[in-house]
Amino acid sequence: MLNKFCQYNNWANSLFLNTLTDNSALVPESSILLFSHIVNAQTRWISRINGAIPSFGVWQLHELETCRVLLEESANSLLQLEQMKNIDTRVIKYSTTTGVNFETSVADILLHTFNHGTYHRAQIAKELKQHSIQPPSTDYVQFVRLHP
Repeated sequence: MLNKFCQYNNWANSLFLNTLTDNSALVPESSILLFSHIVNAQTRWISRINGAIPSFGVWQLHELETCRVLLEESANSLLQLEQMKNIDTRVIKYSTTTGVNFETSVADILLHTFNHGTYHRAQIAKELKQHSIQPPSTDYVQFVRLHP
């Protein structure tokens, strides 16, 4: 199931990035900030899992082309991570951006990452509608109909 959620997450993010890019003259900066946040959070979680230090902040604003590059890199990394053999039992130790220490399984982190993206894509969709831009349809059922 994680594999399907990973594919769905990457598909939905790509659709939103295309919509933001196609309508860049009308898109509010707050929508780009939310999308940057999705990409930043994915990248930060991947860094934590791999034991690396993230190179940018969780709320750092990026140009859409930078988002495209980071999204492609993080999407590929997520697909690789979700195929780990010990994904359910591997636990990582990490510190949050506020310095609080935790231990969480990689599977739970990935599920959180996918859910986090869905949450913020909904916020972006609302903002796009408020600016007369039709957001893409990214319901999970749409994805499974196209990718059985």
